[in-house]
Order: sequence, then C-alpha cells, then structure tokens
Amino acid sequence: MYEAVISVNLNESWVSIISRQLPIHITILDSIPYGDGGVQDLAEVKLNGTQPEILESTIKDLPTVEFVKVTQTDLDKAITIVGAKGCGGCKAIVESGCFLVSARTSEGGWVEWKLILNEKLQLQRLVDELKGRKIDSKLILIQPIDDRESLTPRQEKIIKTALERGYYDFPKRIGIRELARLFDISTASVSETLRRGQKKIIEEHFRDSTD
Repeated sequence: MYEAVISVNLNESWVSIISRQLPIHITILDSIPYGDGGVQDLAEVKLNGTQPEILESTIKDLPTVEFVKVTQTDLDKAITIVGAKGCGGCKAIVESGCFLVSARTSEGGWVEWKLILNEKLQLQRLVDELKGRKIDSKLILIQPIDDRESLTPRQEKIIKTALERGYYDFPKRIGIRELARLFDISTASVSETLRRGQKKIIEEHFRDSTD
C-alpha cells in the first residue's frame, strides 16, 4: 500500500477558480456525489481578511455552482459547503481506484491531493485519466505505508516545533490551537500528527530495547 501526493490544475473547479480570484486558502474536508455527475464539497477556508459574504457571493456567481453556504467559525476561518455540476478530477480518482484522503489549494490555483493506493499502477492510471481529461498534474510524493505509520517531513516538522515551543513542557508553553495556526491546519490534524509521532517514538523505543 502506498501514500501519494500529487498537484493538479483543476481549471474549471470552483476550488481552483476561487483560490485564484481571492486571497484565501481552501482545504477540502470531504466530498460526496451530488446530482447527476456533480459533487458536494465540505471545505475549511482560511479567509485571509476576505469577508464571508464576499466569499459566498463570488462562489455563487460561478456557472458550475448550484448552491453554496458559508459559515464563519473563527476570526479568519469559515466552513463552506458547495454543490457543483461536473467534476472531472473526482471522476478520474474513481476510475483509477485511488482513495482521496485530503485536498488543499496551493499557489496559482493548483490543488494538492493526498491519496492512498493499493499499487503504483493505480497512480499511473490516475495520471492517465487526468491527462485524458486535459488536467495537468505533478507527482510530489509517493512512499510505502508500513505498520509503523511512517511520518512525512511536514509531520516531523510539526512534532519538532511542538517540542521546541514547549508543547511537552509542564505546564505547556504552547497549545494545540497555536500549533494549528502556525501550520495553517486544523487542530484535529495537529492532534493526529502528534499522536502518530508519539506512537512511532514509543514503538521504536521498545523495538530498540528488545533488540
């Protein structure tokens, strides 16, 4: 089994269009089928000063969008639900047999997909499907998933920062929310990363002790 990260240019996706029009950052939390070949996205949006009303009206004006609901949850964040017609990228994932774990916007309206796949052939199938739909893609990472829950370089950086900033001190000098803001991710993601890191360190400690 493998974990892969690829960057895709979804030109006609509401996610790509809006991230080019507004100074925001979008993380797709979940996607489900919607209507006839459409998709309904649940997203967390870092507003970067954009008013929620502006975000909602801008998304609503897109021709592929059928409905949108924006709810501000923090000073600079909002939860957004968008129902849109057609999703070539989503269909490509389904055809390839890969599993989409997460999606987030990057520079220039590109979107980074984190995927889980059973064999490398599925990733090649996905790239071919995207190419057939005239969607550009770039492979960023592919690595095997083992039973020790290997950490990505970004996850290691989060754990190192937590250590250096005093998360493991008593009393704590930094909390989950502050770490989440530093890396522009959800508190749930930080918590899961720290849990995986602690598990890996404990496993390696006892493995070394046994050896």
